[in-house]
Amino acid sequence: MISYLNKLNGKLIRKWHIALLVPLICSAGLKSYSQEIEITASIDSSAILIGDQTTVRLEIRYPDGSKVITDTYADTLTKGVEILLQSEFDTTHFEENRILLRKEFLITCFDSGIYVIPPFEVSLPDTAVDAIFRSKPLFLRVMRADIQPADSSEQFFDIKLPYEARVGFRELMPYILGGLFIAGLATFLILFLKKRKRDEPVVRKLKPSEPAHIAALRELDKLKSEKIWQQGKVKLYYSRLTEILRNYLEDRYGILAMEQTSSETLHSLLEIGFNDNNLYSKLKEVLYLADLAKFAKAKPLPNENETSLLSAYIFVNETKEAWKKIGDDEKGTDKLEEKPAEDNEGSES
Repeated sequence: MISYLNKLNGKLIRKWHIALLVPLICSAGLKSYSQEIEITASIDSSAILIGDQTTVRLEIRYPDGSKVITDTYADTLTKGVEILLQSEFDTTHFEENRILLRKEFLITCFDSGIYVIPPFEVSLPDTAVDAIFRSKPLFLRVMRADIQPADSSEQFFDIKLPYEARVGFRELMPYILGGLFIAGLATFLILFLKKRKRDEPVVRKLKPSEPAHIAALRELDKLKSEKIWQQGKVKLYYSRLTEILRNYLEDRYGILAMEQTSSETLHSLLEIGFNDNNLYSKLKEVLYLADLAKFAKAKPLPNENETSLLSAYIFVNETKEAWKKIGDDEKGTDKLEEKPAEDNEGSES
């Protein structure tokens, strides 16, 4: 009899142990889920005026492979807080084996007061017990506009007139530019009619300037005498050298060398019929070496610096045009007549 009672007592003790362990195991599993699942809610502005809008953002982080169930909202988050627009859940994988869900609500309110937006809820249907996770509640303060009297229900008052917006410079700019354009056009027409009445040319032809090669050689001599690269200013040296050559190419051949890259300048030179291979190679070498010194911080050797200057001298002297003075014109002023040097252009080396 005693042994039977001992057996019965042992069975009862095991059953009580099992009954106590099941809730502990479930609570431990729920605790582990709560550590891995995060639900947060935030609001852009917790204080708005009546009729203004603000955004509520919901974020849910949970392990990959889990299934979560969220509440659905039709047109309100709580009584008085209306949903104007809500986005779909945006799913993003982040960190390692975790998923981030994002959702936004555009809300508004048309009555003043303090509203409590209840916590958002997420449930886990696959757990042993019903696991529900909640965010913190949000508070929204809706204020009336600053009007007098404070409460329109107390007495009647006039409608508040709209404010007059200040006129800024941006609004006035089109009128200013339009006025300047009309004034310039009117001035041009007046001068045009006056010159036409006196039978004078509207645009006077400028007197011929000095030959391009003279200006270029003068600047090359100046650059040589300054000894810039000898002072360690290699980048400045090549900037001055290429500027002299580009100005010469513009005045001599009419190409927009100052606005073009080295490749574009050389291509433009070929397009106008320049076919002296030797001079073309010298110019190309100078321009490309200058690009390396100016933009790639290259350090050319001293003999390369001297050769670049010498090549510039040779190119200018070999491509210069023949200019000569002719006699005085009817008004007694001197003119310069341009005569191309036939042996420089069109010859191949």
